[in-house]
Amino acid sequence: MSWEELFPPAPEILLIRRDDPSPLQWSFSSEEIVRMKEELDGRLKKTEEKEIRLAEYEARLIADRAEIEDIKNSVDLIRQTLLNDVIKLEASELKNLKTLSKTYSNIEPQAIVSIFAELDDSTVAKILFFMKTDVQASILQEMADQSGGKGDLVQRAAKLSNMLRLFTDNTNEDEV
Repeated sequence: MSWEELFPPAPEILLIRRDDPSPLQWSFSSEEIVRMKEELDGRLKKTEEKEIRLAEYEARLIADRAEIEDIKNSVDLIRQTLLNDVIKLEASELKNLKTLSKTYSNIEPQAIVSIFAELDDSTVAKILFFMKTDVQASILQEMADQSGGKGDLVQRAAKLSNMLRLFTDNTNEDEV
């Protein structure tokens, strides 16, 4: 074997250098490549639009949260103010209810039942709460007697009895 057979000479390569170093443009094109490019461009445009809408939605959401927080703070302030006013009202109402219960305790049960007919159940229960049990009993007895053991007054007496059972005095006796 000869040297040239073992080591063949390197092939001759024609090297052409361009004066312009910019990359070569691919001039090959097909319908499939054009369609894929259009599809990708469309998807990119849709994605950009979605990102814009998402940013707008996020800004609205932040503004809404801030507005809701402001409203919540306002409601909390109003609620606290009203609660303080209700507590003051309840303290003065307590004194008035005790006065009314003493006044009604000196009236005949028949007249009290007539007066209670014009008052709502909550007010009547509050007044009854501050009366002595024997006075309460005579009023409830009169309600039962006036209706003959049947009718609206008996049902109201039962309802008032239940309200008295559940009634609690949340006021502090030192305030009155």
